[in-house]
Amino acid sequence: MKKIILSLALIIASTTVFSQVTVSPGIKAGFNLANLSNVDESTAKLGLQGGLYVNLHLARFYELQIETTYSNQGTTFEYSDFDSTYEEDLDLEYVSLNLANKFFPVPDIGLNLIIGPSLDILVNSAYYNDATPIDISFFGGIGYEFPFGLGLEVRYKQGIIDVRDDYYNDYYYDDYDDNYYDNDSALNGVIQFGVTYKFDFSKM
Repeated sequence: MKKIILSLALIIASTTVFSQVTVSPGIKAGFNLANLSNVDESTAKLGLQGGLYVNLHLARFYELQIETTYSNQGTTFEYSDFDSTYEEDLDLEYVSLNLANKFFPVPDIGLNLIIGPSLDILVNSAYYNDATPIDISFFGGIGYEFPFGLGLEVRYKQGIIDVRDDYYNDYYYDDYDDNYYDNDSALNGVIQFGVTYKFDFSKM
């Protein structure tokens, strides 16, 4: 009898928990200020980012957001040729799978803290022919969601894998045998500004 009562209690508790879970699709778009660490004469590069997501509202204070996004990263650097100085964009384009954990510290207010990991798959690289095909990143940020579905957020994403697939290739040296990089890792670092919209089909 006790086992039956306990089983019924677990079923009721599970039903109560999962009945409060809501699943909402959404879209996001924005821009990046991207750079690479330890690249001489480099400055932040402007790029686009955006994609789709599925939001799982699991508790009053917590949501899990599964995202598939495009992210244009890299850096802008200067180089000299005789008496002239030029700027080149080093483009690294990724398709990313992000697991965003969103925490709402104050109930019923849209302010949220965002943290999570990202798997970034390189789909295109301009000027940089032998970049590492994947990157693993971690991101954190802050956002605000309005009751009608619109959201604003800013994140910082830090890669942990050197983007140079073959650092000692001759490609990395100029005519004077000057190395474009020092011996430290060249890592992606990105500030991301985004606008999101979460669809609520329960109100339709």
